[in-house]
Amino acid sequence: MTEETAIESARKVWPEAEGFEPAAGGWTFRVGGGYAWITDSGRVAADPEGLRSHARQRITDS
Repeated sequence: MTEETAIESARKVWPEAEGFEPAAGGWTFRVGGGYAWITDSGRVAADPEGLRSHARQRITDS
């Protein structure tokens, strides 16, 4: 998934999403006081994580 596609898809769920960084299997991004993720297949986190590393781990868990 390209960064542009990740941003567009993530902002449908998290309009405030910013600070996208690539991760194995997807992307992580900042939301409010935490971090969320989107997989390369387009699945977006429903709840934020406290740390970016936790968001990266959730990509591989999903």
